[in-house]
Amino acid sequence: MILWCYYYLAYWQIGLSDTCVILLAALTKVITRLKSERQVKRMTEHEDICTVYRPDTESWVPVSSADLVPGDVIKLQPYQTLSVDAVLLQGDIVVDESSLTGTILTLILFPIFIHPLFIYFLGEPLPIRKFPLKVSRSSITTKEVFDPQSHRKINTLFAGTNVKQVSKSSIATALVLKTRTSTDKGQLIQRILYPQPVSFIFTEQLKLVFLVLLIWAIVLLSFGIWWLGGTGMTAWFYGTVCAAQLINPLLPAMLVVGQSVAAGRLKKIGIFCVDLSRILMAGKVQVFCFDKTGTLTKEGLEYYGVYPSLRGEFQGHRNEIFNRKSIYRLLHMGLASCHSITTVDGDYIGNPVDIVMFKATKASLCMTNNEEELIILNDGEEGLEVIHNFEFQHSRASMSTVVKDLTTSHYHVFCKGSFEKIESISSHIPSNFHQLTTEKAGEGCYVLGIAHRDLGILDEEQENKIKYDVSRDDIEKGLEFIGLILFKNILKEDTASAITQLKQGDIRPVMITGDNALTGTFIGRQSGLVPVNTAIILGDVVPAHDDQKEKIQWTDVDSGHTVNNIEPALLTGSELAITGKAFRLLIEEKKMSDYLFNTRIFARMTPVDKTVCVEMFMEKSITAMCGDGGNDCGALRAAHVGIAMSEAEASVVSPFSTSRRSVQACVDLIIQGRAALASSFASYKYLIMYGETMALSKFCTFYFTLSFSELNFIFIDAFITVFCSIAVTQAKAADKLSSHRPTSRILGPEVMLSVIGQIVINALFLMGGFIWLYSRDDFFRCNEWDSRATDIYKWWLLGDSFEADLLTFIVLYQFINAAMVFNYGYLYRAAWYRNYLLMVIFMTFIGLVSYWELADPNRFGCLMRLNCGNPDVLVSLGYSRPDFSIEEYNNSLGHNVLPKPFRYKLWMYSLFNMVAVHIWERFVILGPIRDWVRTRYPLDRYQVKI
Repeated sequence: MILWCYYYLAYWQIGLSDTCVILLAALTKVITRLKSERQVKRMTEHEDICTVYRPDTESWVPVSSADLVPGDVIKLQPYQTLSVDAVLLQGDIVVDESSLTGTILTLILFPIFIHPLFIYFLGEPLPIRKFPLKVSRSSITTKEVFDPQSHRKINTLFAGTNVKQVSKSSIATALVLKTRTSTDKGQLIQRILYPQPVSFIFTEQLKLVFLVLLIWAIVLLSFGIWWLGGTGMTAWFYGTVCAAQLINPLLPAMLVVGQSVAAGRLKKIGIFCVDLSRILMAGKVQVFCFDKTGTLTKEGLEYYGVYPSLRGEFQGHRNEIFNRKSIYRLLHMGLASCHSITTVDGDYIGNPVDIVMFKATKASLCMTNNEEELIILNDGEEGLEVIHNFEFQHSRASMSTVVKDLTTSHYHVFCKGSFEKIESISSHIPSNFHQLTTEKAGEGCYVLGIAHRDLGILDEEQENKIKYDVSRDDIEKGLEFIGLILFKNILKEDTASAITQLKQGDIRPVMITGDNALTGTFIGRQSGLVPVNTAIILGDVVPAHDDQKEKIQWTDVDSGHTVNNIEPALLTGSELAITGKAFRLLIEEKKMSDYLFNTRIFARMTPVDKTVCVEMFMEKSITAMCGDGGNDCGALRAAHVGIAMSEAEASVVSPFSTSRRSVQACVDLIIQGRAALASSFASYKYLIMYGETMALSKFCTFYFTLSFSELNFIFIDAFITVFCSIAVTQAKAADKLSSHRPTSRILGPEVMLSVIGQIVINALFLMGGFIWLYSRDDFFRCNEWDSRATDIYKWWLLGDSFEADLLTFIVLYQFINAAMVFNYGYLYRAAWYRNYLLMVIFMTFIGLVSYWELADPNRFGCLMRLNCGNPDVLVSLGYSRPDFSIEEYNNSLGHNVLPKPFRYKLWMYSLFNMVAVHIWERFVILGPIRDWVRTRYPLDRYQVKI
């Protein structure tokens, strides 16, 4: 409607200008959205030719992967990228799942007994091994459901999986379960494209701001109709012009542009973003949760030796047990065989801990002619044949393997896992087991336990039963504890520095790990998460005895003494560390929220526990999560700000990903997020200031019945506003993390006082300018503008006056100056002079307006209808006759040339106006007065312990 008013009332130039501005705003949002969606498309889209089995012709035929449907059986080839979810039926393969993520879905996985389950699919950051699905007789008779929680790593393939290696003895086949958007990856992409709305006070208050501006526009429209005394289309025209200029169409677009600029800067430092709106949330993070292994510590662990156990007694620390005559031969066999590693092109592939452990045994891997895995010990003098392998499960905290000793023909079961788990399923536990494990975990060691069972000599039928028809529970019983395996957690070089920066930036860092609590406390102290000389109280669940329920026992980590009442300790600044069991019990007792912000380390947390923990933090604070995208992907996706340490350029695991593998990337993300939030507020305040400055000028034009010239309107709307609003978004981020978070409240006191203060200052200078003009008897009195002889429908005739000159010059400086005022970096952005684009635009526009104001009548000034007049009148005033055409002036004087002394004084007056606004912003809103007010009258906000 507004644009039609423009075109109808011969305002087509401004209508065209505003149409371009609106199109620019729309195109900016569309282009930014398309760039983000193209990035997601590059990450996810894949189509190639697959070999599919057709039972009607009993043949394999090539089919496009886009045409696959559930139930198809496909042949797997090396270096193939899957575009479907499938279950492996035949063959032994190695895959790379680094592009996959975790989510909760309902899937029908078992083709015989169908039962939907809510499960977690977890993408591993390393190549892993897959085995064909084996259905035992017991699983059929008991209608056992195929549970991806326990079988996913060895049986299930997901869309995006890259096949690295296929067994040569037989073809590898898989049954298609889901295709396209129904796949696990497809569901994740849908969540990226259509994310769950996350409440953020900035976006919530933005709606209220638009409502307030709309009401204010209606008020201006009413004043316009009343003061102009107009009726019909003419009065509505002026009113709608006010409304259009008050609510600038660039406002939503510039907020998106600012986020896009921040995303580009993040990409340059190796951080990739697939959800631009989360960049602003990164600027308000209060709690930052970290996984431990691979995030705070280095990806790999160092082998630190073993503590063998014979007949229930530890034999002391040993680095070398690997020789044929060693009395610890069983432990040697267990370390060499209890893993799931394999080789690809001569390199070991699998869990980094398993690889380190296997290399320490000095054993080697090879394959028999029947594709059976063979482990060679002691330079080929001994060998172990792998019969069956149960891979590690988070739910069981263990893995196990069955091997045949080719020297004695005995079959052995080895089970490896967390020392707590091995203790619970083994016999012959040493009396000092707890003391030793506590001591080593407290020294920062990653401690595993290993147990053994001798099955004796088996015949072929018994061997086949173990291969194809045995349950894991049957294998992992009757075990005897044979030792502890130690690894060292090595902190990354920059972790401690990054944690210190986060804490100095008013952010609470927290560890959420699946590792032991004592190892977590060691790394917590070493990295600086736990302040120096701060006591740590560990909460763990004491098993139930007789009729007593499980309860939490609190223990001082340093002294080992039981703490009966932790409240006094918390008041003195002690930190808590709790285990996953304690975490779940506290949730059941509805006490976890009371201790949440006193807990620094969450240990032995399952993937579900990590997600729940992050969600609890999110209820009270803006929460970020950083991990490697393995068993913490659910938490990464749930957090307000999730950043995955991924080798891929971008990942669907979370809104942010980085290949830098450094906690410093988290600091850089917060720095850029705070800068983006501050820039968004600067853009917002500038465009609001544009509307309010225009509203002030409209009050004057309505009151005096005058107007800007046509080209001045175009200069303001199409040049000053567009270029300055874009330039404001180009402010660079600060070099270091600020000690405070920027405000996210558009209607908060800081933003409101900034804008209102500038409005008041500008209004006072504008009123002072008119009072000054009306006090001038030398050239103005008796030459006031009289609009009664002019048809207000012909708006372009309302700018040929001294009043219009004064209004134009004062207001043009105010428009330009607003961008520079809101460019101050303060704590979150670089110094104001480092926004080079804005500096160039500012000086260019100030130079142009100064030239129009200070120069004698000239072609450029006359084009803008400023300081010009009819040729004959200009000659009578002592100026040379212009050699260019000038449209007849619409006043009795025939010109609006201000006297030169008055022009220079008016120029100085405008500079004082600009300086006054800068003083208000720099020293009151962002300077010492603000600091004094914040100290004297602090806001009542939830205080997070840093």
